[in-house]
Amino acid sequence: MIGRLKGKIELLGDKWVIIDVSGVGYKVFINDDLINKNHREDEIILWIYTAVRENSIDLYGFEDQTDLSFFEMLLSVSGIGPKSALSILNIAPTETLAKAISTGDTGYLYKVSGIGRKTADKIIVELRDKLSTWDTGNGETLKDEGDV
Repeated sequence: MIGRLKGKIELLGDKWVIIDVSGVGYKVFINDDLINKNHREDEIILWIYTAVRENSIDLYGFEDQTDLSFFEMLLSVSGIGPKSALSILNIAPTETLAKAISTGDTGYLYKVSGIGRKTADKIIVELRDKLSTWDTGNGETLKDEGDV
């Protein structure tokens, strides 16, 4: 499994990048913020989630471990796949989304294409308790930060 990639951006797509790592080009799906702030030839370091399916292996990249950890938590909700989880991460910073979910605010989730009322409610129900003890990836929890 690939955990992290460091390399030069060879090509930017609308939802992905091709990263040259020692002569090998990896296609990695990333969120809109990363697309907008990076350019071809920039060096980038991404924390990677590897999604293995019957007919594909896809890589999803994140700037920090907090975003990766939250992405993996979203995937734990039945009915949420990697593309939906990435779309959720596109609407607001991870900390803002975590606070919204932990307080039951579905407003952000309704903005995501393909996320309806039932799915938004399911995300809130399944993640609310997990978020109270969520390790953000840097050794802190939301409670440590005084946010819940």
